[in-house]
Amino acid sequence: MFSRYALSLPRLPRARRLIHSSRPHPTARSFLDSSSTADQHSVYHYAHRHSQPGPPVLASIRNTAIARDPTEAQKMISPLQGAFLRHLVATHRPKSVLELGSYIGYSTIWLAQGLKSIPGSTLCTCEIDQEIARIAEANVKLAGLADTVRMVNAPAEHLLDEWDPSNKLDLVFMDANKSAYIRLYKKILSRDLLSDNGQIIVDNVLFHGKVHTNSSIEDGVAKVEPSSKGIARKIHSFNEFVASDPRTTQVLLPIFDGLMLIQKAK
Repeated sequence: MFSRYALSLPRLPRARRLIHSSRPHPTARSFLDSSSTADQHSVYHYAHRHSQPGPPVLASIRNTAIARDPTEAQKMISPLQGAFLRHLVATHRPKSVLELGSYIGYSTIWLAQGLKSIPGSTLCTCEIDQEIARIAEANVKLAGLADTVRMVNAPAEHLLDEWDPSNKLDLVFMDANKSAYIRLYKKILSRDLLSDNGQIIVDNVLFHGKVHTNSSIEDGVAKVEPSSKGIARKIHSFNEFVASDPRTTQVLLPIFDGLMLIQKAK
């Protein structure tokens, strides 16, 4: 029963298949003494085996999506990143969570799992594609989280424009259009949507290990693959913008596909 929704994913035109995967291993230099790909895969699988697993519905959604289209399925976060986000939510204990970019609801379910022990907590998520939003909503229902999650079929920027500023956000997970990261960040802060102790978690800020080379690119030294150059440059600009913004403090973690944790400056 779980797999029929994942198998109903529409096949998108190749031009629309923007790969922004949270890969199942670090994309920057490995934190091991050896930075070989084999070591990275080994430590990932070791960490995964020693982390609390998710419910079976998550494995079903992920496996069927990968079987149908491995390239498009790269939009999902890895199971280990999902476990990390669930743990972060459970310990931070936010009341109001906003996810910008749901895809088929895989990351949404991981986030919502962290809210299960927090009375009165809610998660709002958005997906711009109507058919994908329908599938995400169906997957959330399969996971038994329909009472916790509200799915909005709209662009992330539109959702932020319409958000009630009195409903402060305790946690925002940003995984939408990478080219819009700066605009989304600016909207959250300019409209004062984040609570005083709120966190913004931004995914893919290293974008397959390409972003950290952009400072050299601007000096005419390093190169990136033409297919990644535009997105990598834009994410680099976002990272630079946040790092120089006195309104917030941040840490960029070289894990998964790069995570940046942002909060208001005290």
